[in-house]
Amino acid sequence: MDGPEGVRGKEEAAPGREAGDAEEAGDGFQLVTHGKKKKRASGQEGGGAGSGAVLGAGSVGALTKDKGAAPGTKPKVPFHDPSIPRPQDVYKIRVDNYKPFEHVWLERSEDGTRPVHPLEKLPVEHFVDRNVPECEPVKPADIEDTPFTLVEDHKGLMELAKKLKSVTEFAVDLEHNQYRSFQGLTCLMQISTRREDFIVDTLKLRIYIGLYLQEPFKDPTKRKVMHGVDRDIMWLQRDFHIYVCNLFDTGQASRVLQMERNSLEHLLLHFCGVTAKKEYQNADWRSRPLPEEMIKYAREDTHYLLYIYDLMKQRLQRESTPENDLLLEVHKRSNEICLQFYEKELLTDTSYLHIYGLQEHELNAKQLAVVAALHGWRDRIARQEDESTGYVLPNKALIEIAKQMPTDNGHLKRIVKSKYPFVESSLDEIIYTIWNALEYSYAFEGIAEQLKKERLEQLALKSVPASDETTILDAESDRSNIDPACQSSVAPSSTANVNVASDGGAGFMNETALISSIHLEDNTQTISSTKIFETLPGLTRPINKDALSNNRYQQATEELKRPTLGALGNSAPGRQTENFGGFSKEKICVLLFSFRVGAMWTTLDLLCFLTSSSLVG
Repeated sequence: MDGPEGVRGKEEAAPGREAGDAEEAGDGFQLVTHGKKKKRASGQEGGGAGSGAVLGAGSVGALTKDKGAAPGTKPKVPFHDPSIPRPQDVYKIRVDNYKPFEHVWLERSEDGTRPVHPLEKLPVEHFVDRNVPECEPVKPADIEDTPFTLVEDHKGLMELAKKLKSVTEFAVDLEHNQYRSFQGLTCLMQISTRREDFIVDTLKLRIYIGLYLQEPFKDPTKRKVMHGVDRDIMWLQRDFHIYVCNLFDTGQASRVLQMERNSLEHLLLHFCGVTAKKEYQNADWRSRPLPEEMIKYAREDTHYLLYIYDLMKQRLQRESTPENDLLLEVHKRSNEICLQFYEKELLTDTSYLHIYGLQEHELNAKQLAVVAALHGWRDRIARQEDESTGYVLPNKALIEIAKQMPTDNGHLKRIVKSKYPFVESSLDEIIYTIWNALEYSYAFEGIAEQLKKERLEQLALKSVPASDETTILDAESDRSNIDPACQSSVAPSSTANVNVASDGGAGFMNETALISSIHLEDNTQTISSTKIFETLPGLTRPINKDALSNNRYQQATEELKRPTLGALGNSAPGRQTENFGGFSKEKICVLLFSFRVGAMWTTLDLLCFLTSSSLVG
């Protein structure tokens, strides 16, 4: 695969699109390495050749002709044709969308807590081939001159398995569809040896694939060459219980070699002079029979891959040093991908918070309660009917319904405009779900406030002028990526945690009550001559001093260098004038009241305000 499909959060079609004109659909799984879940980087989007939609059944014209295309532009391959019958129905494919996935063909660990990948018992050095060929690699014959077999029946699959036993290496790719099933379906498997190409209809032969192909994929003496395999490894496990040993990922090799681009499209052009027709990248590979254009595109994904491997291996060996073995590094990275385990996506109490685009909307507690309820309804229907959540109810439509909170069928129908079949058939149920959510919306007040706070923090980030020295970082990735031992060098020079107990009966808190509810911490650090760092709850980012006025920067720096606070002491009647790290109680009162009435200041702005204001009681 050239690259992974979009995550489930991005699967949704906009409300204004036709039903079935889906945007990207998520894959419905998480990665687990030795029992530990891994987040998939948001940068791994962009869909490989297997990201899917549906084309006209065998209609070449549907593939190559786009009536809406502007003159001079390439026609787009249709994303979804609702007239295509679902493979689940045609080929009697039955899946369980509820129970956790079981890796039933693998051995278990001694304590029985996890599956053991066959790769765990093999050292990575075992797979590194350092033999240098006597002559330059030979480019394969053109696709038109290479024997090709379309494997569509049991006999053909047996013949393929027999041929794979006689080779020491083969190239593999998969084509996938996500939009009309909950977990997704592997639609094709392309395999190329040095002499011929194969395409396996994995929809027709789904129950036989693992029985006949598990061994060659697991065999550590046979090298498998694939490109961008993060998703492919998961699909092989999920649909066929196939586990890969001895993998060379050309996508990882391109990264180790620091090539200009890492896509298979680029490698084909760079090494083979072949221009891939990327208009088929997001085609629906469920279409049967496959048009010739799609067959040719699918073959290109593996036809040249062994030759590309030859050239990349030579370059990796040439550019390696005794201290930096690039070929070994590629194999290590490829092994790590293979060691990941497929895990079915499960619904949790907080799953709705991961809806793509949710943070862009300022939702109150009632609206957020409706989001959570609709998310639960959508998940239940998608699992039950084996459809993607994007097909049942796209994210954008879900959020729009939550924002308007319709309480009758007419209002709901005006929002969705008859675009979503499952919504149309469940109007009463959805209205009841909304009414029920509104009744218990008080439980979402705290979460709504937290989301609002995080949204304001993100807006504050965007307001900071960009420069060569300023990089806006995601708060969670900052916290997870910083080594605790090194935090003193990057942690903020001053951190203030302010907790205020709200008095619902009074517009203002009295001074003694206010001060007694404050906890301030000031950690003395050395300020970098280049940057200072600013911290808000859930937010860490560097601030470029050049973007600030000299006066403000100097004031903030002086305040950040103040010594650690001592005990707050006892509050005495009357006006309080004790300083806390240089801040009088009167200044703190104004600061906290500004937060209370909804003003959102950055830490630096507050410091500058507190150091420069002359406040009276």
